[in-house]
Amino acid sequence: MALKLSERKRYLAARRQEGRRVTIGFAGIADLRHFISLEYIKGMMKAACDYDINFINMGGAIKYSLFDDINFLSHYMKNFKFMKAPFLDGLVTWAATLNEFMDAKSYISLFSDLQPLPMVDIGHMDIPGATMLKIDSYSAVRKMMEHLINVHHYKRFAFIGTDISEPQRRRLYNYQHELERNGLEIIEGSVVMMNKKMEGRYIDEAADILLSRFDLHDRKSIDVIVTASDIIADEVIEELSRHGINVPGDVAVTGFNNWYESVVSRSPLTTIDLVYFKRGYAAVEQLIDKIVKPELPPETLYFPVDLVIRQSCGCLENSVEDARVSVDEREVLSNDRESEDSLRGKLLERLRGVFQYESIENVSYLIDCFFTDLYEKKERSRMLQWFQTLIQNYRKVKDFDCEYFQNAVSTMRSIFLNTFQNEDSSIIIHMENIFHQMRALVSVFQKYESVSERENPYRLNNISGQALGFLTVSNLNEVYEALRFQMGELDIPGAVLVLSERMSRSFPECRIEYIIPQPDEEIKKYLHTLVREPHLFPRDFFTKDKRYTVMLEVLYHGDEYFGYAFFEMKTPNLAIYDVLRMLLSNALYTVYTKEGRIKPPAFEMKDEEINNLFDAKHFSPDKKIRSRVNVQDITAYLNAHINEMTDIDKMAAHFMVSRSFLSRKCRELTGLSLQSLHEKIKIEQAKKMLVSGIYELSEIAAELGFKNRNYFSSVFKKNTGISPVRWRGKLMN
Repeated sequence: MALKLSERKRYLAARRQEGRRVTIGFAGIADLRHFISLEYIKGMMKAACDYDINFINMGGAIKYSLFDDINFLSHYMKNFKFMKAPFLDGLVTWAATLNEFMDAKSYISLFSDLQPLPMVDIGHMDIPGATMLKIDSYSAVRKMMEHLINVHHYKRFAFIGTDISEPQRRRLYNYQHELERNGLEIIEGSVVMMNKKMEGRYIDEAADILLSRFDLHDRKSIDVIVTASDIIADEVIEELSRHGINVPGDVAVTGFNNWYESVVSRSPLTTIDLVYFKRGYAAVEQLIDKIVKPELPPETLYFPVDLVIRQSCGCLENSVEDARVSVDEREVLSNDRESEDSLRGKLLERLRGVFQYESIENVSYLIDCFFTDLYEKKERSRMLQWFQTLIQNYRKVKDFDCEYFQNAVSTMRSIFLNTFQNEDSSIIIHMENIFHQMRALVSVFQKYESVSERENPYRLNNISGQALGFLTVSNLNEVYEALRFQMGELDIPGAVLVLSERMSRSFPECRIEYIIPQPDEEIKKYLHTLVREPHLFPRDFFTKDKRYTVMLEVLYHGDEYFGYAFFEMKTPNLAIYDVLRMLLSNALYTVYTKEGRIKPPAFEMKDEEINNLFDAKHFSPDKKIRSRVNVQDITAYLNAHINEMTDIDKMAAHFMVSRSFLSRKCRELTGLSLQSLHEKIKIEQAKKMLVSGIYELSEIAAELGFKNRNYFSSVFKKNTGISPVRWRGKLMN
């Protein structure tokens, strides 16, 4: 049950007075080809601001970046080292976004292991112990179906979705329930569920299946195709168009999600808005409640959604419906006997109300352009040129307002309409085409604006310009200066760099080395502070008088890690921080390499060293396991996978034998279980790394596949009788 606003505010105020401002994080993987993640993050940032708490964005970004690599998940997993107390008080998760990288059981376990950290999840998977904030899929589909049935009186429905998506399977179920509830039949062959991803070619195949089963022209067989996603709906409309079928003229189509495709589709989509901003905001409120009262039981909350009516269902948007010429306007401008001067005056009066920020001279010039187009029929419309210039100038000084310009075209048309309504049909068609072109021009500029907002940080000229500042660096001070400059270019107000002494293949111990802007004395004391574990980053740094909203970026080049950075967030567009992370990491790699700040790879275990780990009387080099594997093969495999946890199932599959058979034979040949043998190989490797004196315990643990340094120490002590610290100290003495 949600707490009262006053309860939240009192608790948060008390924490601030104690110098312990609440700090929350967000974990998930963003696919910024769509704006879902941006809207979620905007909502969370706004809630964090309204409640005066710190927000640390630990979301990863992929599939839109020029810099993605095959080790993306391995790098992103380093973020989980931060997701615990005392660094965080709570976490908003989007666990289902890891679905493309691991199976559901694995990522559910991954997030479950973060408890007792309070968590709220905004995806569709159930995380034990976490409060779940889900969309109300049932009411969402009901809203859509009621509109189609009650407003348009459609009776013959078809459905397209993908069977590999659990939310889409749920939408199909609710769709079928609504047909049954309204007494409508499920037409045989009208449901097409792809067993593939939502890619254009597969969606086309699904649409072609419907085309092969039904005549979709002029609503002969199907009134409306309901789809489970805007991506599907947009591509279905394109495929239908290629077959000469118009939407909504021949058949209506609806979407779901209110993504980017819904507004750029050939026929703008009637769809379901999943209110991502509101859900992000609500997730923070629910998380605050769990922080205030940890004893609150986890619950599943279903969030109401909105129906967005556009053109693909057969409706018109409200702004289009409202753009009707009034009776007074028709009477004022319908007198074809009045003088041109009088008519121009009335036109000027009406048009200045539409373009109120334009000069009288410019609006008068529009009227000149109108009469030129009306009677001279130039090859290119003068009115269209005037309108194009207007938009171009507007975009230089303001954010583009598509609705404003679409309404301007509608009103302008209604004003001019009555001056040529008595002309012959060719003139009327000519003028109507000009207004159609104006509408198309608005849509084109809107699309450009949307694309530029999403992709601006990745334009090649931007990247090359930003990269130049980092190319010539030769030491850390120059890296810091280049970073300061690029942050100004990207409008990032602040940053903290936490760097290791040497780059390492494991996540290293780091020190706070650089803070932008110049910190006050209270913060400056943290410079050069050693941070042994990420979650032990100084809590006070983010809990003083200033509230922080920051982006966490792990700094790496290939498989080498330098540490991490916190970038103060002014925009939720993760692409900006990804660019800076990449440029900064490349510069650090150059400097670290030049200065020799490189840790050697872990020492390789030799065969004779491994053979000494078990009783020689068990060893028989010629003894085979079904002639497929011998002792050397077993030890070689375990040595090659020394940086992983022991996975007997994976190993058995590799050798094409059963798990029980492999385990039994390993004990017969070596006197040890596979787990014990692997541990002994790891501990011998750990001893070499300890002797070198250049590896911290946390690095050794990470390098050898242990969960953390404490577990590594426990295993080391079990095998040697003393802790790794005492072992190294005893050896040094």
